[in-house]
Amino acid sequence: MFGWRLLSSLLLWGIVLALVTLRYTTGVFLLIAVVGLAAQREFYLSQRAAGRTVFLKNGLLAGGFLYAATFFSVVSPSIGFPAAFSGEAILVLLVILGALTRRVFHSKIEGATEAMALTLFGFFYVPYLLNYATKILFSTPSGHGFELLTYAVAVTKFTDVGAYVAGKLFGRHKMSPVISPKKTWEGLVGGVLAAILTSLGLIHFFPDSLGVLNGIHGWILGIGLAGVSVIGDLGESVVKRDAHVKDSGQFLPGIGGALDLVDSLLFSLPVFYGYIILTGRV
Repeated sequence: MFGWRLLSSLLLWGIVLALVTLRYTTGVFLLIAVVGLAAQREFYLSQRAAGRTVFLKNGLLAGGFLYAATFFSVVSPSIGFPAAFSGEAILVLLVILGALTRRVFHSKIEGATEAMALTLFGFFYVPYLLNYATKILFSTPSGHGFELLTYAVAVTKFTDVGAYVAGKLFGRHKMSPVISPKKTWEGLVGGVLAAILTSLGLIHFFPDSLGVLNGIHGWILGIGLAGVSVIGDLGESVVKRDAHVKDSGQFLPGIGGALDLVDSLLFSLPVFYGYIILTGRV
């Protein structure tokens, strides 16, 4: 298991580093969209496995359109970036209308509200939140979207690494025994420390592109992103426990599903985007 996990991690990070090094914007966007749609599909399938009804095709179609709408709004000057936000509202409306239309012409009424709610939740939970990666990548006027996105992902993922290592070495006190029995408070401390070190280290070694995050911002983001990434991880654990599944899927051998891969990013990316916009860092 560890061998597969190591191989999958090296392969994934190799692809990411290659795309970032080459500054292949479209490639990064496609990676975000593919992983996002796979994660959204896993969420819907986990709900079906639990005996619930979801409109999988409607939800995935809306998710795909969301990524595409954001992409084209930022690469086409004639459309403009604000169109992405109005497009989100339209897509939410279409998801609701599509789900309602399916039930109007369906003989089965039972579970209709649950199906519509789960379909809409799946849309918000995965593509809507993960789409902030696309916004970070494309919407920063400074032209350092690649570096800022890499920073946010690295701080988030090293939180996971730090928490795992500290939990293995020093873990004694369970943080959430019912939801995630393996997570400990010692692991949380290790994750936060790893996030702070990663944040300050990246800002120090890449001052040209990340210098806007220097000073107190590096500390705030290190602590803040670590906190919300843990919430994202625990949130996915709640979803899996509720659906009675161990892993969300088998997207990457040894790691698990695509949703397992991005769970901690689903909240850290929107928080990071909001922070750099509201504080005028870009």
